[in-house]
Amino acid sequence: MDTKVCSRCSIEKPVNEYYVKRNRVKGDKKGKLYYASYCKRCHSDLHMKKYHNETAEEKTRRQKLAKKSHLSRKYGLTIEQFSVMITEQENKCKICECEMKSPQVDHNHTTGEVRALLCKPCNMAFGMLKENPKTLRNMLSYINDYI
Repeated sequence: MDTKVCSRCSIEKPVNEYYVKRNRVKGDKKGKLYYASYCKRCHSDLHMKKYHNETAEEKTRRQKLAKKSHLSRKYGLTIEQFSVMITEQENKCKICECEMKSPQVDHNHTTGEVRALLCKPCNMAFGMLKENPKTLRNMLSYINDYI
C-alpha cells in the first residue's frame, strides 16, 4: 500500500488518509489529481482550531461572504439586489405576509427566474408541492371541505 508523510504531523500514513485534490488550470476541466500535503486528521484539526478561534467580526465576515457567494452562484443576485427585495417586501413573506427571520429566495426550478422572498415554512411547503398548481388547488379544496 502506498504511504505518504504528513507535512504537519510528520507521521507516515496510507494515502487513503489524505484528501485527493485536483490541480486545475483555467480552461482545464479535469486537471491533475494529487494528494493533499496534510492528512485528513491534521486538516480537520487545523480547520476546527481556526473556526473556534475566530472573532465575532471574522465570523460575521465569513457568513456574509458565504451568503454573497450563495446568492450569486445559485440565483445570480448581488447582496444589494437581495437587500432591495427585502426592503420592497417590507421584510414580509409574499405568501403568508409574516415577518421573515431568514428570507428565502423563491425561484422557478425550470427557468431559474427569481420570483420573490418567502419565509422558510412557505418556501418549504411550496417546494414540497413541486410548484404544481393542481396540487395546490386540491389542497385548498380539501381544507375547505373540512373547515
